[in-house]
Amino acid sequence: MKNPFIPYSVAMITPFSKNGELYLKGIPSLIDYYKKHHVPALLISGSTGEQHSMTINERTSLFRAVKKEARNDLLLYGGVAAVQTKDAIKLAISAEEAGLDGIMLGFPPYVRINQQEAINYVEKVCSATNVPIMIYNNPPRTGFDLQPETLMELTKKFPHIVAFKEAGDTNSVQTIKKQLGSSFMVLSGSDLNIFKEAEIGFNGITSILGNIFPKEIRNIVTAIQSGKEEEAKKQFNEIQPFMTSIIELGTLRPIKYLLEKKNVKAGICREPLSQLNVEEKRVIDEIFSIVST
Repeated sequence: MKNPFIPYSVAMITPFSKNGELYLKGIPSLIDYYKKHHVPALLISGSTGEQHSMTINERTSLFRAVKKEARNDLLLYGGVAAVQTKDAIKLAISAEEAGLDGIMLGFPPYVRINQQEAINYVEKVCSATNVPIMIYNNPPRTGFDLQPETLMELTKKFPHIVAFKEAGDTNSVQTIKKQLGSSFMVLSGSDLNIFKEAEIGFNGITSILGNIFPKEIRNIVTAIQSGKEEEAKKQFNEIQPFMTSIIELGTLRPIKYLLEKKNVKAGICREPLSQLNVEEKRVIDEIFSIVST
């Protein structure tokens, strides 16, 4: 099986209208923006895409809408995670039916499953689809931490688990890479830690800030992959203050605001997330008045 997970992808935002409805009419504008900036792959409906604010039907319709617009011009990964296993299975099947290239399988939020429950969850989802899968471990958001031994057990049983995204403890990454081989991808979701994690053994990133700096993050990842660390650090240092400012204002809210200023139909965040207030907009406008992306 060809591994569709590559060193650089962007975790796309999901457009919502002012009344909080899923705004599929904004998808063509978004996909056009990603294509124009040479983004090679998109993660649909991940944390950045506000996945858990959406119903299962909304997420399946989003998979279809993005695939229809992107056609075969971008690699597409569907974010799959749900409190109920049956809903995660539905999402996985819908991602395959939509023609997506892979699935990022995250764990249920809030309920704090144990390792055996995680195995049962993954086994049932993996058994329902043949699409390549990236397991996503995100303890800060789920309250659950997948142990390396559990991941090893799952990859032995399901060969279509071909990648792992780690947003928790990175100490096990070198062991995972050593045991699962060079073809097994280990990805990050932290733009600011891109150099530290590359040294540990991460293959690349599913970038959040690539929504605003798509070319820059791509160039940084490419330079790191090519062993041109000084070149990568120079490019990183140029945008680091702007990335930090976005994060300090809540990340997703300023990302959508900045995209809308570029005439990209990003919409707003669903409540309880808020829109930037007047002062926050002034701060962002002032900061970004000196940068052109």
